[in-house]
Amino acid sequence: MTGPRQLWRAFPWDPKAAQGDPFSALHRPRSSGAGRFDLPSLTAATSWYFAESPEHAVGERLQDLRNQTLEPSDLEEAGYPLALASYALDPSLEPRVLDLCDPALLARERIHPDALAARDRRVTQAIADRLHAAGHPGFRWWSAVMGEWHTVVLFTDRIPLDALTPAPPTPLTPTHPAVLTACQLLAIKL
Repeated sequence: MTGPRQLWRAFPWDPKAAQGDPFSALHRPRSSGAGRFDLPSLTAATSWYFAESPEHAVGERLQDLRNQTLEPSDLEEAGYPLALASYALDPSLEPRVLDLCDPALLARERIHPDALAARDRRVTQAIADRLHAAGHPGFRWWSAVMGEWHTVVLFTDRIPLDALTPAPPTPLTPTHPAVLTACQLLAIKL
């Protein structure tokens, strides 16, 4: 890949928030411990989830609305509008982010694909813990929502804040192209 990898994230956005503060594009969320690849045993590091496409980033936020109708309030969280931002990942980090979609790499790391796809968070979080302990800055794996979508999980203590360059966030509306596509793919009515 030439140039920086493009990543996407949908999040509640306060346009007045300073970068790095809550509700800003570079806010590093605290781990709830409930995420598929969270690091609940660590306090200094969390897992930061990114998508490889705009519709995937939006789809992760809207997935619980399958077979329901999208309401404008569904595009708000914590009193703020959901926004979409793209991020350029520093190309020097790219080779160190493990691509767990590569069967040879899975074999080398001794990770079984069914363990990565397990519903039991203890199993998936143990894999994230092991990769973090080995010093990796993050990894790529397919989304639990849809196999064609891929998630990039970055460990916050391994990624300097300046390694991600966000584009200005765009507020999400029911007519935003990423919202329309995510809704179509997830059978969410408009």
